[in-house]
Amino acid sequence: MFAGLIARFPISMYGLGAVLLVQSRYGSYFKAGLLSAAFAISWAVIAPFTSRLADRYGQSKMLPIQLSIHVSTLLITVFLIVQNANLVLILIIFSISGASQPAIGSFVRARWKKGVRNDQEQDTAFALESVLDEVIFIFGPPLVTFLCVVFYDISGLILAAILITIGGFWLASQKKTQPEFHVVGEEQGKSAIRYKGVFSIFLVYILLGAVFGAAEVIAVAFSREKGSPQLAGALIAAWSIGSLVAGITMGAIHFKNKLSQRFLIASVFFAASLIPLPFISTMPALFVTLLISGLAISPVLITGYTLIGQLVPQNRLTEGFAWANTGAGLGIALASALAGWVIDDSGAQVAFWVVTVAGLLTFAITLSTYQDLKRADSRPPISA
Repeated sequence: MFAGLIARFPISMYGLGAVLLVQSRYGSYFKAGLLSAAFAISWAVIAPFTSRLADRYGQSKMLPIQLSIHVSTLLITVFLIVQNANLVLILIIFSISGASQPAIGSFVRARWKKGVRNDQEQDTAFALESVLDEVIFIFGPPLVTFLCVVFYDISGLILAAILITIGGFWLASQKKTQPEFHVVGEEQGKSAIRYKGVFSIFLVYILLGAVFGAAEVIAVAFSREKGSPQLAGALIAAWSIGSLVAGITMGAIHFKNKLSQRFLIASVFFAASLIPLPFISTMPALFVTLLISGLAISPVLITGYTLIGQLVPQNRLTEGFAWANTGAGLGIALASALAGWVIDDSGAQVAFWVVTVAGLLTFAITLSTYQDLKRADSRPPISA
């Protein structure tokens, strides 16, 4: 758990660190969002396939390979940006870094799925992981903002490289907790995304990612427009604080209603909480709104991962969880670039419409695919 926490701490640092660095060097939110999008898209496209290899050959074999490529290309990217190199070259190298980033959250959740004894323990374990994710986003963005704005603009991404190296190799060394892997001759069955209900969750996570990606870029721009660039990380952290409180609450409660019902209810509150954002014009009001909105984040994420754990075979767990992360990554990438373009053209407040619309579509997709999600309510985890 602690190794995974350190290894995925950079998740909260990559996007914001890249935005702050590129905006500082190139003076464009669009270019910053484009670079962040390239990283996220490449990771989102490749992560399910590298995770499936981890299911097949073992996490401890895949992690060192991925980490070596990921960290080296990340450091090269920082060097190229500092040298004011060609933007296309930077996009290519940064995309390679994104593609080789291990899906640490999926790796750890697959280990929990193996280790728990019943559904209640599983719910608590996934709630714990969601809480740790929020701890990352509470402390990561303010730390990156401080390092990049006050200290030096490359320091956020450098620290990210250090943390994923330490945590990733530590996790790789823990062979006893990794899920049983399957050699080539034993690997049977279809991809996790093809199991009914998983694609529905994948679509929902795309929209969740769109909310997260757009909000991160907008928070930086909004705080700069209000003359307080150092508070960008605090705005993002407010969201995570609300989600942290909700995650702790969910982990302590043993719910009796159906899993699909919890997911639908969570999506309703999540969508509704984002409606006020385009109408907010002050930093305090935005801070409070994001804090309240954060209360709906953990319930959606926790129940989404739990649904996947019920819908895919045991030898597809890492891949199944990776598809959720892939959806979020795609949403982050597309929305961060879109939000950057809207900011450059119309300002940060108008750009919040990207967040609100994505939130409303989250509920729409959940409602329209609800029958597929209900399949997880009355069935145990399926075998391979």
